[in-house]
Amino acid sequence: MLFWLFCQCVSPRVFDTDFRSDFFGMLRSWHNSRATTPIWKQLDLALVTSTEPNQLIDNLNQSPFNVGLVIDLEDFTAAQVADLNRRHGSTFNASEEKQLMALLGGHPYLVRLALYSVASDRLHPTELFANAIADNGPFGNHLRNHLFRLHNKQELVQGIFQIIRQNTCENERIFFRLRGAGLVRREGRVVFPRCQLYADYFREHLRG
Repeated sequence: MLFWLFCQCVSPRVFDTDFRSDFFGMLRSWHNSRATTPIWKQLDLALVTSTEPNQLIDNLNQSPFNVGLVIDLEDFTAAQVADLNRRHGSTFNASEEKQLMALLGGHPYLVRLALYSVASDRLHPTELFANAIADNGPFGNHLRNHLFRLHNKQELVQGIFQIIRQNTCENERIFFRLRGAGLVRREGRVVFPRCQLYADYFREHLRG
């Protein structure tokens, strides 16, 4: 009989606890046991997270997120954002739709949040763009969560600044931790913030 354990590890309640490393290490040990102990082969782990929380795990050798089959979901394309806009009643006109794509780069959660905020009459598109990086703006909670997780991680902060200012990251380990946290991306040898919203917010709120 095959048993499945599904863990949805997206909640900050897990990431922000004192026992988070022990929790992730436990999952990794379960995975490792599958290779040596017959009964553990009956257990499959499916871990789902919005970003890979490598920066939150002190010992990356205990991370359950860098073993097994990894399936990465890509950001929305411009055509997909346009389709979602139509499904929300075309609350963004063609020009605003392009502006939304330029700001969020197809980030699935942020695009959905933006479309819902406007479609539900909470905000006008002009207000959304004007208050995009404000603490009380439409993306405030999401941005503050990232800022909090970078607190006192000076290597990561310096890496973010190097990427914003120079589009490079000299330290591959830092790059992969930032990419794993969903904050940056690389095209060829050029490194960018995941989206313009992140670049604007971190430039204003981080201290290098």
